[in-house]
Amino acid sequence: MARASARLVIVASLSGSIASCTLPGTTLGTYDVKGTLGNDTCGAAPNPWTFNVMLSQNAATLYWSWMDASPILSGPITPEDHATLTGFQLHNVDSTATGMGPCDLQRDDDLEVTLGAGSPASSFEGTIAYSFSPQVGADCSDQLARSGGMYASLPCSVSYTVVGNRR
Repeated sequence: MARASARLVIVASLSGSIASCTLPGTTLGTYDVKGTLGNDTCGAAPNPWTFNVMLSQNAATLYWSWMDASPILSGPITPEDHATLTGFQLHNVDSTATGMGPCDLQRDDDLEVTLGAGSPASSFEGTIAYSFSPQVGADCSDQLARSGGMYASLPCSVSYTVVGNRR
């Protein structure tokens, strides 16, 4: 990706464009989500952050789709309708048409979700936390704000409190 595309690591990854997707299990629906920024050591997170997700459930597993090309997240759901979903993505954030750049950046996702009342759930609330860290041996100095990049520091983290309402 070009340097301008590095912004996508936070902003586009956080904005989940609408697209159709198929999830395992029973579809719970599409949810309009609003996130309120809690912590941002990266320096570029939107506040508020609004996006859409699709949820489904198969037995004791909850599935979360960003409704874009991002991997689907899944995790066990408790009888109290609480789920912990984790995942990660690795991006070469400064590649160009001629090849890979020196910065391989990993994003770790940690979502804590509690479904609201109803079947399917009419809402959910929770937290979303991201941490961004260069891979061992990667040179991500060009991604730092002091070099014209978007990150105040690396590694860094961003967290939100979120509320989602079913359409």
